[in-house]
This record gives sequence, C-alpha cells and structure tokens, in this order.
Amino acid sequence: MAYQQQGVRGEYWSDRTSMMYYKYVDFLVGAFASNAKSMIDVGTANTRYIESFNWIPERYSLDIKNPYSSDTVQGIEMDFLKFEPTRKFDFVTCLQVLEHIPDVQEFARKLLQISDKVLISVPYLWPVGSDKEHVHDPIDLEKVNSWMGKEPSYYIIVEEPLRIPEKKMNKRLICYYQNKPVNFGEALKQAKTFRGMNMIESNTINENVNLINLEEKLQVLINNQKDTTEILRLELQVMRLRDKISDQAIKNENRYNEISKLENELEELERKRKAVKKQKRFYKKSYDKVISSTSWKITYPLRRFVDIIKGKK
Repeated sequence: MAYQQQGVRGEYWSDRTSMMYYKYVDFLVGAFASNAKSMIDVGTANTRYIESFNWIPERYSLDIKNPYSSDTVQGIEMDFLKFEPTRKFDFVTCLQVLEHIPDVQEFARKLLQISDKVLISVPYLWPVGSDKEHVHDPIDLEKVNSWMGKEPSYYIIVEEPLRIPEKKMNKRLICYYQNKPVNFGEALKQAKTFRGMNMIESNTINENVNLINLEEKLQVLINNQKDTTEILRLELQVMRLRDKISDQAIKNENRYNEISKLENELEELERKRKAVKKQKRFYKKSYDKVISSTSWKITYPLRRFVDIIKGKK
C-alpha cells in the first residue's frame, strides 16, 4: 500500500502527474498555505509532488519505507504513529493514504495533532475489491468524518475525465481542515496570485530554456569552426530572445499591476453598492414608518382638501 510499500516505480509518478486531483491539490495548497514556512507530506511513497510548493522553505516527506527526499525536501523514514515532532508544522498533506491504513482513526487524528492545517484525499465511493490494497472501500464523507472526528472546513469531489464510469474508480474526495474559520475570499485571492506567478515563472523558464539551447548551439559552432554566417545568425537570435524575455517580464509586471488595480476597483464598487442598498432600505423603512403613523392618518382629510384645491387651480 502507499504508506507501506518501498517507494514507487518511476512510471507511477509520471502516469499520475496529469491527473485532475493533483491540479486541485496544487490550487488548494496555494490557497491555504501561502504563508507556510514548514510542510510535511505523510505517506509520500517516494512521489515528488511536494517539490511544487517551492515557496515553503522547510519541506519534509514521511513514509515507513523509502520516503521521497532531495536537496530541498528532507525524507523521514519511520512509522507515522511513532512520529513525535517537537513542534507543529504549518501545513500537512496526506494524499491517497488513509484508505490503506488499518488503524485509520488513530492515524487520521494524529494528522490534526501535528498541524492546524491539514489537506487529505481519499478514493470516493470506490467499490469493495476495486483495489486489493484498500481496506476501507467504499469511502464517503461521513466515513471520513468519523475518522477525523470532525467535519472538514472545505471539501470537494474531483472526477477524473476519460475514466470508465462503470468501474466507479474515477472520483476522489479532497478534504481540508483548519482550526480557524476559513476566509474563502482571501484564500481564493492567494490561489489566483500563486497561479499567476506560476504562469509568469513558466513563461520565463521556457524562454530561458530556449536561450540556453541557442547559446549551446552557438558554442558548438564556435568549437567546430563552423560557418561564420551561421554563428552570427545565432548570435542575433540570442540577442532578440533576450530582448523578448525582457519585454515579456515587463508585460507580466504590467498585467499583474492591472489585475491588482481591477480587483481594488471591484472591491470599491462592491462597497458602494452595499452602501446604496443600505441607504435604500433606510429610506424605505422611514417612508413606511411615516405612512403608518397616526399623524399621517389624522392629516389625511387636510391633505385631501389641499389636493382638491390644487386640482381646481
């Protein structure tokens, strides 16, 4: 099972990187762990998705056998139920693990003990026997609530496209827990910010890769004393590409500033809309109060008389 197996084959991770639920996990970590300084992934099974969260300086992966590790991620090889950290982590992930754990309630509630922010995922309503290493199928939200001892602060069911629906092995339940109430507006804002930064970073990386490739080609031509015209052509391409990278960086900065400005304007318009709505309710309440007042009813004959006089004029 994911928590007990000795790592995973290389194809396992490459086969799973395109899955929709990983995209949701990336989005939710960006939303809820934007200020995290430390993070641990429990039951990592030697998969390297924790590398995606490179703004978090302290990252750990824990598994009973062969946890993932790198220059930026520290692997911890031990039984999670015996793990006793000296301090809480800012964020914890435990993805596709709980369905494998016999003592699942103890395991699940320990996740909540080592952090105030926990993100888990499990197969959603997979039939019994669909995976020989699963010991709790079928799993739904009610079952997860019984394991965790509480309801999630947020949850979502993610369906993988182009999986055979009849097998009922195409859905996953993602649950997020935190001690304080969730500010969904702020979380969404953080997620959008990280998504925008990733898009800018991806564009820049692609341009830099192209630049490096061209520079390598240029060096090969120089070393082999190739045609001078080809060397000059590649040098010109390198210069143009550098200018393109610079222009792209400026455009990205302008787009980010424009988005921030529009968001501020939207917040101001929403504030004004609420103020006008509140004022409208006040005027309506005042009007209704006057209409239903005794003085208004008593003066009705006089107001009627005045209306008749004005009509004659």
